Amino acid sequence: MSFLPPWLGLLLALLALGLLAAGVLQRGLKKQVQVVGLSQQSQTNRRIAQEHLADLDRALAEGRLTALQHQAARDELLRHLLDDAEQSDDAPAASVPARWLWMVVALVLLSGLSYVQLGAPQTWWPKPLSQRVQISATTPAQLAEQTRLWQEATQKRPEDAQAWLTLARLHAAQNAHAPAEQALARVLALSPEPDLWIERAQMKALSAGGVYAGEPWQWIQDVLRSQPQHLNALVLAGSAALSEKRHAAAQDYWQRALALVPADSEAGQGLQQAVAQAAEMAAAPSATVAVGAGPLSAATPAGDAKPLIQGEVRVSPEVQSQIAAGSTLFVYAMAEEGSRRPVAIWRGTPTSWPVRFALSDSMGMGAPPVLSSLAQVRLVARVSKTGSAQKQEVDLQVELAGVKTGVQGVVLNITGRTP
Repeated sequence: MSFLPPWLGLLLALLALGLLAAGVLQRGLKKQVQVVGLSQQSQTNRRIAQEHLADLDRALAEGRLTALQHQAARDELLRHLLDDAEQSDDAPAASVPARWLWMVVALVLLSGLSYVQLGAPQTWWPKPLSQRVQISATTPAQLAEQTRLWQEATQKRPEDAQAWLTLARLHAAQNAHAPAEQALARVLALSPEPDLWIERAQMKALSAGGVYAGEPWQWIQDVLRSQPQHLNALVLAGSAALSEKRHAAAQDYWQRALALVPADSEAGQGLQQAVAQAAEMAAAPSATVAVGAGPLSAATPAGDAKPLIQGEVRVSPEVQSQIAAGSTLFVYAMAEEGSRRPVAIWRGTPTSWPVRFALSDSMGMGAPPVLSSLAQVRLVARVSKTGSAQKQEVDLQVELAGVKTGVQGVVLNITGRTP
């Protein structure tokens, strides 16, 4: 559905009012011409009558008319003059109609509104849906309660795109990427915005364990084909390429994004670091690769690759016997308060235990907070049989709270499933 921008509606209103004023002005001028014509005709008639009266007086003096004939002709002439004078008096005065006054006032008001409206270009179009939805909840309890309320809202108003987007972002804030991606699919059916396609690509990749192959890459490329300068698409494309160890492609995407932002801005500095990191990884293929970027902030798409937390994941003998070959190990850090969105994710496919891991800013989700900005975090180690980043009931997991940023040698010991 499309709407006229406010400035265009205002322009159409001004045009309609101008046409109306022109019509009234034309009618007024036509009447004015008629009045002027009547006045000139009346003066001509008086001059002719005066000459006729003089002729009658001469005819009487010369004996060509009798006194009775002279009186009758004079009375007839005076009667015509009186009729002409009455018609002239009845003609409307050539004055400005009162209705013109309110039209002038209306035009002045509309001109003032036009100045205010056109003087603020940011108000020409309403904000896109992707920029109107903000999540206010911070604690797990608040997130859970708001998720419940917005789930009810989408059931009552299934055509409300804003309700679906709010629900999607609440799911994303709780690291529930698969439900977030499903809710975004409903949003896009109602409001297909490029930014929302990029957001869906992120959620789809994260729900698949950071894998962008398939639909996520297709959606990113679709946006870039229609909008080659789309900043968020370029940033995410770079992070996706980096996750696949295509360092040259990641550099190219981020350099294109860097050309769209001020070099000294936070986003520009983050992109410069990302380009440098991709170059370093290209020179050292064994370098750790970020799992992917999350909800787009163009700042720090890859971040600093310096390890901030290092340690190992161990499993008990009983648990090890339950782990199928090819299972995926996720290790991620979360802020201890607020959103449960990971600030760094490590992913691997263990062939033996224990498994060493290292977390850095480069493994972040692309949005603040970053790992280096937190004094301490909660660490989670999870073994997934399906390789999905979304937790499943059969997953084996352990959590460790109060881990200080910068620690080395931390141990996460998985002894079974956690609720």
